[in-house]
Amino acid sequence: MNRPTEKGGTVKSLRQAISLIKMGAPMHPIFVHFTIALTASSLVFDALGFILSRQSLTATGGWTLLASTLMTVMTLSTGLTSSTRAPVEEGEARSFLRAHMALGLIFYGLLIMMMVWRLSFWQEGQSVSWWYLIAMAVVSFVMTVQGYLGGELVYRYGVEVEQAHRELPEREATSAPPSLASSSSRSASVEKRGDAA
Repeated sequence: MNRPTEKGGTVKSLRQAISLIKMGAPMHPIFVHFTIALTASSLVFDALGFILSRQSLTATGGWTLLASTLMTVMTLSTGLTSSTRAPVEEGEARSFLRAHMALGLIFYGLLIMMMVWRLSFWQEGQSVSWWYLIAMAVVSFVMTVQGYLGGELVYRYGVEVEQAHRELPEREATSAPPSLASSSSRSASVEKRGDAA
């Protein structure tokens, strides 16, 4: 497959850097990382708050769960957009995509249920329980499996990577790689190795 490679020299000014910005990259991977980080953080903060009996940690767990619930709306919407743009033919990759999308909706439903459960704790002035932590661990596991499937779509099948993005220019096969150390320190290390032999 012949695609255009990146051309041009070194970027030397802010204006030049800004002129290179194009919003053509998929947005779904950006939002996914917020969902993953916020959901995992909520579980960690809640578990620490429960074990250490620290209300400030469990409060942080609640706020990060709320942020995850809100951010996941963007994750789902950009994921649906990405799935409609991706030219995935029927077969193995399409099966991964279907499972990824189904688990995404299941995960979000579970996340909303956890948020409602969490709000009931807040209204009653209670802290999280072992049952809540176990349920949150299950939700995090579903998120992990779903993320794995999404990673397979990108790294195994090249969904939204192979089709739209340019390759970097390749180094000439005959040229030497750039040196990482100055020539004087490199020759000194060569002499030391020669003496040791």
